[in-house]
Amino acid sequence: MRTFMGVVVSGALLACSGEGNTVSTQQCANQTPTASPSAGLTSFEQGLVGPLLSDVRAGVQPWDEQSIGICKGQGRECQEYLGASTEDLPPGEYMMRAELKVPQVGSKGAWRVKLETECTTTRRTERGESVTTSTSSKEYEVQYAGTERGSRLSPLVTIRSPEPSGAKHCTYTLTSLHPDTPLTWTGSWSVPQS
Repeated sequence: MRTFMGVVVSGALLACSGEGNTVSTQQCANQTPTASPSAGLTSFEQGLVGPLLSDVRAGVQPWDEQSIGICKGQGRECQEYLGASTEDLPPGEYMMRAELKVPQVGSKGAWRVKLETECTTTRRTERGESVTTSTSSKEYEVQYAGTERGSRLSPLVTIRSPEPSGAKHCTYTLTSLHPDTPLTWTGSWSVPQS
């Protein structure tokens, strides 16, 4: 389907351009295309590829307003969305997750996101306090998952509260790696020491 659509679009765009022209000069002279001001497309071309082009330009987006952040539980589904940032999580198991709207075009690996985290752990003992910081960075391929749900990255990070190794405060940055317009979403979480 994509190949056929590409051939139709290519033919429509090149028919009167002079390259591989199969339409008579008279037919091109009589044609008065209505161009889309933003893309340089005729109204016919806009009807064919406009929605697809809009999706490509938008790139990877959150599925909805509760699709990136911290949730209760640690499975594929979000039991309860707590927000992009949460502090001093009560005892329990949590996760950082993302559900993303991905354009329905592109080869495998065309759409990617990058998760970067930085966690500071403060451990208090009878002998004093120690502070350590750790960072991580990982890229994920995402793909179109249909109209019913987004591409799920769940869990991206598992979180347990309280944390035996010390009080932990973490920040995250999730970035869509769109070559023209990368988008970034940020948040944080913290848990007490057990």
